[in-house]
Amino acid sequence: MNALRKLSGLLVFVAALAGAFALSSYFSAPPAPAEPSPPPPLVRPESPRAADAAPPAAVTFKPRLVLLDFNAGKSYLTLELEQNPDGPAPERLWVWADFFSAEGVLRTRCEGEAAEVRQPFVRGRRATVVVEMPARGCVSPKSPAATFYARVNVSTESAAAAARPPGDRDAFDITKATPVVTQGARLWRQSDAKRWSEADASRRYVPRSER
Repeated sequence: MNALRKLSGLLVFVAALAGAFALSSYFSAPPAPAEPSPPPPLVRPESPRAADAAPPAAVTFKPRLVLLDFNAGKSYLTLELEQNPDGPAPERLWVWADFFSAEGVLRTRCEGEAAEVRQPFVRGRRATVVVEMPARGCVSPKSPAATFYARVNVSTESAAAAARPPGDRDAFDITKATPVVTQGARLWRQSDAKRWSEADASRRYVPRSER
């Protein structure tokens, strides 16, 4: 009996020891790793709205030749035109140009009258046109070697819009202008040169023979 009682006590002790070990292992186990949080949503910068962007020009142009005839008081412009493929072909457009010389500080400047071109793209999206416009008031330079430049603009809206080129109209930037071929220029008489030097720099002087 004593042996059986000892055995039962031993079994109870072993069972209690096993239970205590199990409880210790359960509570001492490291916690399960937390699930990673989802990444924040990607925020893309908003692209400018189409309404805020400047609309493309209906027509782009490139001057190929500009001729200024002092005797006839006319200018002739050869332009390469290209229509915007995303829009309809304009029925007409206007070409305008002004001219200035680069003779030191006493610059000469004159303006042409906008000329209308009808059905410029009747044969396709690209066209080459020759435009004739009056350019009265342009005086011949002091020297035949003086260089004239033309600032050309094209508009599909009106003649008045063509005569409002982008930028400063009073700026003489030859890097954005087209060299001009002059015709009818003559050497000024000595009396003309003297009258020019005495005239106000901001006023155009027209020789007596051209008045």
